[in-house]
Amino acid sequence: IERKTASKPESRFAGDRCEEGADAMALVPSSERWEEEEESTEGKLYFKFSETRVPCVVRKVLEDAGWREWDPEKHPESLWSLHWKSGRFKLSDWDRCLPHQRINHCPKTSAITKKDNLHRNMKRLAGSYGAVYNFVPTTYVLPNEYVNFMREYAEQHEPQIWICKPSDSSRGRGIFLIRDMSELIYDQQYIIQRYIKDPLLIGGFKFDLRLYVLVPTFQPMRAYLYEEGLVRFATEKYTCDNNTDLTNVYSHLTNSSINKYSPSLNENKATIGPGCKWPLSRLVKYFEGMNLDAAAIMQRIKNIIVLTLLALWPKVPAQESGFELLGFDVMLDSQLDPWLIEVNASPALATDTSLDMQVKAPLLADTLKVLGMRPQPVEEKKRGRKPLSHSSGPVAPAPNRRPSLSRPLSNTSSSSKISAASTAPPRSSASSASTVRGTPSHTTKATPQRHPASVRSAPSPSSTSPPESTRGGGPRGTPPQPGSPSPAGWWGWG
Repeated sequence: IERKTASKPESRFAGDRCEEGADAMALVPSSERWEEEEESTEGKLYFKFSETRVPCVVRKVLEDAGWREWDPEKHPESLWSLHWKSGRFKLSDWDRCLPHQRINHCPKTSAITKKDNLHRNMKRLAGSYGAVYNFVPTTYVLPNEYVNFMREYAEQHEPQIWICKPSDSSRGRGIFLIRDMSELIYDQQYIIQRYIKDPLLIGGFKFDLRLYVLVPTFQPMRAYLYEEGLVRFATEKYTCDNNTDLTNVYSHLTNSSINKYSPSLNENKATIGPGCKWPLSRLVKYFEGMNLDAAAIMQRIKNIIVLTLLALWPKVPAQESGFELLGFDVMLDSQLDPWLIEVNASPALATDTSLDMQVKAPLLADTLKVLGMRPQPVEEKKRGRKPLSHSSGPVAPAPNRRPSLSRPLSNTSSSSKISAASTAPPRSSASSASTVRGTPSHTTKATPQRHPASVRSAPSPSSTSPPESTRGGGPRGTPPQPGSPSPAGWWGWG
């Protein structure tokens, strides 16, 4: 697609850095970027923003790829191909989508993206599958589980640190740590988790991982883990003893939205250097330099991601318009065991530093390639579609579904890595489950019959071994078996 550049203003992304606060800049009318003239819309891709502020990197990637912005005053509703929104959509938004239209969220994914729902679903699955789901710190929802928390608190032999978070918040807002019950004060629904007091440290600094997972379809489930991610550091050295100042957020919290205001942000800190972020690839090289098995660590993390996504499989209705780009936050402890901290429905796409742009711009560009977006002729009439079910179970797909997502995506690089996983783990009793976190049980029972279109492949009810991708021959998993090809830059499960 040829782009008109005669009247396009100079890019505001010079130097790969956005101005302070520009990560959610106001929409700029298309007339200021392209010549105002009548032009054919046939064969062109249009994006739609229904919010007044969007991350600047999203607009940059779309415009660099030749996309145009949909104008509600000039264009029909059927013209846009991508609707991007940080907030949630209504069920009617998915129902009205045409075959070529995609929106960046799916219904009922809050089952893992809200902290309280994540706790409930992991607890439910742990009751069915046992210790395989033992990768989330002990958690209670307040005030509903206040009595259970008090029982746990009373039974502890020595004072423990607990971390309190609002159940529906982000960017570190409202988080605080307590050691004594007198410090527990809240005015909304909170979750309280046992604090991971022995995290793996680099140069004496605490860190966690932000990993990006794309789920283009849930029925059947297919997911891709992006090969690059972010390592987010605290900016003051970590200590955890009786004299530790629990109010020092720059030591105990790794959120970039908090640490970017730290007085020591730009200091040349031991090992990690200035700033508070690394690319994931640098962490892998650091592990290899320390003679740690980086591949085994990443495989354990992949197992956790697969098992977490399985909580959504029976809940998300069958539809092909929505997709999810999720942000998984994972922390390693001193024993190199990964712990799932939370899952973000709209991972931050702020580009405060050049590293943010280097990671997030290719992430979004590759997301568009995986989705295989295509334009739609304006004159094509809206097809009929069966409304989405409001129940928690999958529904039968509507007729005339787009066939492109029902086959494996083409591989664009011979060096792509992939791990294949079953859509559902074998169900087992808690008593016979494996005691290794992140590794499924080896005892199975027959699974309920699903709609044929709801699942790509399921384990045999008579099988006595777990899915190949998450079965571990050694401690906490083995490398995955090759599966169907995945796009360059992604590890995939289907």
